[in-house]
Amino acid sequence: MQNEHDSYVPSLVFIETTKACDYSCRHCRAESQSISSPDELSTAEIKGVLKQIREISPSPPEIVITGGNFLLRPDIREIIEYTRNLGLKFSASPAGSPLLTEEFMKFLARNGARSISLSLDGTDHGSHDWLRRIPGSFDLTLNLILQAKKIGLKTQVNTTVFRRNIEELPYIAALLKDAGITTWEVFFLIKTGRGMTVEDVTPDEYMQINLWLHYLRGYGFNVRTVESPVFRVIGNIAERDASIGSGSLYRRLTEMTVSMLGVPVVETAKQKTWEARHSFHGTLFIGHNGEVHPSGLFNVPLGNIRENSLRDIIGRSVDFLDPRSSGRISGKCGRCEFLASCGGSRARSYASTGDPFAPDPACTYVPASLKEVALRQQ
Repeated sequence: MQNEHDSYVPSLVFIETTKACDYSCRHCRAESQSISSPDELSTAEIKGVLKQIREISPSPPEIVITGGNFLLRPDIREIIEYTRNLGLKFSASPAGSPLLTEEFMKFLARNGARSISLSLDGTDHGSHDWLRRIPGSFDLTLNLILQAKKIGLKTQVNTTVFRRNIEELPYIAALLKDAGITTWEVFFLIKTGRGMTVEDVTPDEYMQINLWLHYLRGYGFNVRTVESPVFRVIGNIAERDASIGSGSLYRRLTEMTVSMLGVPVVETAKQKTWEARHSFHGTLFIGHNGEVHPSGLFNVPLGNIRENSLRDIIGRSVDFLDPRSSGRISGKCGRCEFLASCGGSRARSYASTGDPFAPDPACTYVPASLKEVALRQQ
């Protein structure tokens, strides 16, 4: 059944201004390229999209301007100034390249950018430079992070978790702490684009890493996750499934963290209901050619803004944009007591099975209702 929530408005809209990028990262969902695509949205088309976003609600979504590397667009300053003039809240997510100068970061600050996000995927040249395929990109990105922080831009660091960098996660946390960065957005790999060739973590590791990220909040980090909605409820799940907290990876990551940062200063158990109180209503992703998807990693096509208005696309796609309320999630995710708060990664289900409403294959938790059925059958 298709939801007809005319009032549904996502919290974040990502605008992929270009596929052009000076990186060719091994995990890139967009399979970026060195030059712009001929079907890239024009300046006028992007302004039209921004105007539609502004008019979609009295409280419109926040914009994330991204790419590729948007600094390769010659009109990027015009786009940013137009975004500001419309009164839209926006953040910037450029590639950590030499094009990101101190002068451009000051331009972002003058135009009201709420934050800048840069990607750091390791603690040395090994994992980061391997993933990004550019020697020296670790040093460059770290310097850019420190520079953004120095000029007063709120700075977020993004990290993709994959098999090669699991043991580096506590070191990244310590590096961020030393740099005064408290907002850390951790991406979990989805097998799409060039990411098909990167080795993922196992489901057991996935759960233990999420529990460790929850533990990390005790050090004052504002941890967010991408394609890991179980993070919202992992504290509650760990109370019901003690095997997650007793796993060797969780213990090892925790011990490493304590050795570098000391004991947590905040009791993380008190933060278990944070996501339940948080008023986040999902994302929308507008590609470089106008194609609309629920997110950059959730590749279900919803329409194209060159053919339909944004409001029309949203109105007929609410099941994909707000899947937890759709009634269509199946299997153990659909039966889970945490459906309303978690719901599983729809991107991972889609990439793994072709069914966006199938159970999330990375989650090992068995819902209470299914445990009761199993006990009755014994």
